[in-house]
Amino acid sequence: MEVFMRNIGFSTTSDDLKIELARVFHSPDYAHHVGPTRPINLSVHIFPRKGRGPAGCGVFTVPTASIGQQFLDVYGGPTPFRSIVLGTKIIFQRSRKHPRAHIVEEIYRMPYEDPRAKQERERHSHEVISKAIELQTLQFGWECRDNVFSIEWEKSCVDRCTLIFDADRREFRIEYNGQGDTSIIAIRASHILWCSAGEDNAETCLYLSLSYPPSFETQPLPSDDLLSAFMSALSLDGALPRQRWSAFDNDHAEISAYVSIAIRLVCKSRSALRVFRELCGHASMTPLDYIYPIDRRGLFSSQVRAAYAAWVSRLEWSVAFQVEALTRAMTVDLREVLQLRASVDKIVREKGSRFASKFLRHFATQAKSLFWYTEDSQSPTVSVQELFTRCVREYTLPKKRRNDRLANLEDSFDCLHVSCTPTTFRLDGPYPERSNRIVRQYPGHQDCFLRVSFVDETDLQYRFDRGVDGQSFIKRRVGGILANGLDIAGRHFSFLAYSQSALKEHTVWFVKEFVTSEGVVVNAKTIISGLGRFDNLESDPRLMYCPARYGARISQAFTATDSSVSAEAEEIFMIPDIKTDDGFWTFTDGVGTISTELAKDIWKALSARRRNSRNSRTYPRALQVRFKGSKGMLSVDYTLTGRAICLRPSMIKFEAPDANHIEIARAFYKPGPFYLNRPFIMILEALGVPYEIFEELQRSAVANAQRAIESLEKSGRLLEGYGLGASYKFTSIMLGLHKLGVGPLLKDTFWRRTMDFAINHVLRELKHHARIPVANAWNLVGVADVHGYLNEGEVFGCIVPTDGSEPIYLEGPTLVSRSPTIHPGDVQIARGIGRPPPGSPFEKESLRNTLVFSIKGIRPLPSYLGGGDLDGDEYRVTMLKSLLPTRTYPPASYDPAKRKLLDRPSTMQDVADFVTEYITSDTLGIIALTWLIIADQSTEGIFDADCKKLSALHSDAVDYPKSGQPVSLQGLPRLKFRIQPDWHAPETITPDPSRYYQSPRAIGRLFRDIDLPAVSTVRNVQRRQRRILQEDEVATLDDILRSYAEDEPEDHPAYEAVFAHVSGFINNDRYEEGIVAEMWDLFGNYKSQLQSICADHTLSNAKNAMLTEEEAVVGTIVAKCSQPRKRKDLMSKMREQTANLVDDTQAEIAGEDGILPQKRLERAWVAYRLAVLEGEEETFGARSFAWVALGEVFDAIKVIEKADWL
Repeated sequence: MEVFMRNIGFSTTSDDLKIELARVFHSPDYAHHVGPTRPINLSVHIFPRKGRGPAGCGVFTVPTASIGQQFLDVYGGPTPFRSIVLGTKIIFQRSRKHPRAHIVEEIYRMPYEDPRAKQERERHSHEVISKAIELQTLQFGWECRDNVFSIEWEKSCVDRCTLIFDADRREFRIEYNGQGDTSIIAIRASHILWCSAGEDNAETCLYLSLSYPPSFETQPLPSDDLLSAFMSALSLDGALPRQRWSAFDNDHAEISAYVSIAIRLVCKSRSALRVFRELCGHASMTPLDYIYPIDRRGLFSSQVRAAYAAWVSRLEWSVAFQVEALTRAMTVDLREVLQLRASVDKIVREKGSRFASKFLRHFATQAKSLFWYTEDSQSPTVSVQELFTRCVREYTLPKKRRNDRLANLEDSFDCLHVSCTPTTFRLDGPYPERSNRIVRQYPGHQDCFLRVSFVDETDLQYRFDRGVDGQSFIKRRVGGILANGLDIAGRHFSFLAYSQSALKEHTVWFVKEFVTSEGVVVNAKTIISGLGRFDNLESDPRLMYCPARYGARISQAFTATDSSVSAEAEEIFMIPDIKTDDGFWTFTDGVGTISTELAKDIWKALSARRRNSRNSRTYPRALQVRFKGSKGMLSVDYTLTGRAICLRPSMIKFEAPDANHIEIARAFYKPGPFYLNRPFIMILEALGVPYEIFEELQRSAVANAQRAIESLEKSGRLLEGYGLGASYKFTSIMLGLHKLGVGPLLKDTFWRRTMDFAINHVLRELKHHARIPVANAWNLVGVADVHGYLNEGEVFGCIVPTDGSEPIYLEGPTLVSRSPTIHPGDVQIARGIGRPPPGSPFEKESLRNTLVFSIKGIRPLPSYLGGGDLDGDEYRVTMLKSLLPTRTYPPASYDPAKRKLLDRPSTMQDVADFVTEYITSDTLGIIALTWLIIADQSTEGIFDADCKKLSALHSDAVDYPKSGQPVSLQGLPRLKFRIQPDWHAPETITPDPSRYYQSPRAIGRLFRDIDLPAVSTVRNVQRRQRRILQEDEVATLDDILRSYAEDEPEDHPAYEAVFAHVSGFINNDRYEEGIVAEMWDLFGNYKSQLQSICADHTLSNAKNAMLTEEEAVVGTIVAKCSQPRKRKDLMSKMREQTANLVDDTQAEIAGEDGILPQKRLERAWVAYRLAVLEGEEETFGARSFAWVALGEVFDAIKVIEKADWL
């Protein structure tokens, strides 16, 4: 309710009024009013004065009419019972206008803030920022292992230079006033590992050791120039936007990649020490008193850089990459790595480049562990050369995998990765990567391709302060690299292309020129020209005029796929699309057909290389493919005979007549799980599904997680349901132990911590993403009813559970949706026809684990659902009555976005320019989040006009990678009010009531219904792991043999049960010392690689950051992150690598091809027993190695039992 005020005194402010009104509303008389916040909040606004009258007017707004009416009953009218006097007697009456909706919403949700507290906070902030430390010299350097700070770059502050602290941004800022602009070094307080202050040789010094490089910026000084004045007027705060750079100045740019995280500041006066400590107090930091001795060692001098560049350019590429990775990771300085030059050259000569490159990765992990991760990082007891020599003595190259365990080289390859940040580029890998059409064409040259990501210093996607001209920086930094290429270790790489999924991650492919064994020169230009024809296409004649479209079509060749079989010309048929009567809509958009025989041939080829596919009872009825210049789905058509593949015009994207190999992007051989998420819940709630349904589903998921430690069966099922522990086959092994009668391993601290982390992962997904699993609901790929049996609005679905139970048929009202959901019409109700009617085409071919859509009606049902089609889109379906909306909403039109065209055919430079623009203009996530927040804030929810506008903009943003037409942030509706829902608070902070309100929506209530377990557990494990690594002494083989022969595990129920089980197949008391020695060597290699994986996949760039062994086993990262997508990407990469490591290790445990299964079991038992004994010594890697070996024990027993049965 809005109340009008008049006769407000000239000197009375809105804050004065708010304080006085609050005395009334916060009195016991108003305690009975119900609302989400206490005390009652209100908004006060005094109108600008018109004329010279002595008194002014204004309004105040309260959350409800009942509150306002109670106030007016006492204070309203010309003769009130009570009055408020602030110099003048203020008169109150009901306003003739309705209160503004966004103000009512804001005060209803937002807690009351005393204006005096706000004034004090602003005063304090101004006071902090006004405390400036005058600087005399800026210095960047290197923290040496002998605890000396080597100054590598410095600048005397001829002009004014100061250090300040911005409390609002929690950022230290070094500001140097130069000619025409101010150079800024912006340092986030959270990025400071440690700092110190003190006096050294009559110099007052400050030290800052950072986890990430700072942000280098320039701010133009005020100017009388008219253009500058105009640009300033356009900016939000009246200042010209700051420019960001890769270094402080040109001199610093030469070495900024190496010396940007260690800063020494020489101050002009001793008083700086007191001021700095005060500033650190405001930043919740405590500076040390330690002062580094200084030196100028020239670790990165021009002479050293030249010598280093000359050496690495002569090394073989695989070795040079690892050397460069060492220096770019700042594991060693350039002088140290040059001291290793002779040793590296010797290894290359004597053992080859393959051994040398793998050894250098091992050395890098050991160096990080010793110099960073352990206590030795403070005072190392060994030099880099000594560590290198020790690693040479201990390291053995892992053996090659057995052929039947070897993933086909055509389908995966070891990929090199480069991350380009504002100041440097970091090198990682090689990591196993799913291959694509192009890489498969050049066997033996996979290392000529680089996967390059463009990220900020924190490895997160770029996010710019609104005062920074981010677009100009991206154009300089990213655009410059895309246009001019990358030079790494003397090799030049050029921009090649990208895949559509990688573009969303701001990742592209680069390639260096090479010559094939046939003498053919291959480079970026020849690869693109060999893809096929993109111009003058009948289906898309203007394709080449749209750089984004051109890039998207090229990206098809870079989609991660598996090779299968070839199709001959006589087996390929073109068939027409099925359209609506008016020809506007296409029912078969993106889907063709394939014969049963060819589908079986493809699956046979895939299953021969996929271990997880061999247990599938039959072949998939739907395949997502890349074939020739086409993309989309192929569904089995039982009427096709022999080997046949039928393509439709909607599938053809360009012409590639010579590409006859059918590449499989995905085979849909099992149903996908169904999960709710926040946008989906928001829409379902608005369409009539009550909150209690979501609450019940979430509480059931929480209960299942918390009960998981009651038995190994429950533990295994929990991990299976959330895809955890899959790399280590944890579910299968736990179920195997459960069958042996083993109960929960509560006394096994490793197992307990592993399950703690798994449960934390599940609860975190529920709390921060509302990722709630739903039973009797599925995610199915969409295909078309090519036989025309289904009527409009009907669907057919045959779900075959993976546990072998009877098929489930969609019957009756069926919810159908597709991710993302952002429009009320994105959820529809279809009618499932149930079991295949007699004589129907589904009786002959059920198209199991797909969702079959009708080809009848005025519009395809998939197009209702977020503008979906049938080129591989998956659809969420359920018959659960509790989740069926009580009403549905007409679909959005989802008109395709207008393309951004050139007046000439596109070049690859135009495609590169589009990538550059995309990185700054990808607004899809922002639009989706804005929609969700406004839907939460608005009283109209998802039906708010702004939400409908955002739905349309979201559709355009989805099309942006193919249309090239960005959606400007300027056109986005603004939030209803600045305070945001509590579910949106980053997981890294505790929601501040002044910034986040309690959301009344279902997603807010679900968020608050879960309390996450404390993360202190992982910190304790990390400290314990750090101590173990520090104290780890390499045992001799004699020690291991003695322990194996004499020791027995104590109180280990799993070991005892497995011992008894294995003894039924072999004499497990008998063993060969040679096998023990082999397993010990294998464990050493496993341990080294696992350590590398744990070091390479941390969220933090801190030198001592490392995942725990338990996190690697579960496949999660417990640490909190402000950008969950980064954690998701890191977890995905980590899981790929641990899966590869486990497969390799199990292959080595099993032995050579053709080995007797009893011998295989003997080897696996030796490995398991050895690991259990080492695990009792708390050796890093031993506990997980035991699970790897145990998996091989169970596999070997299965082989023996199968042979006995036959």
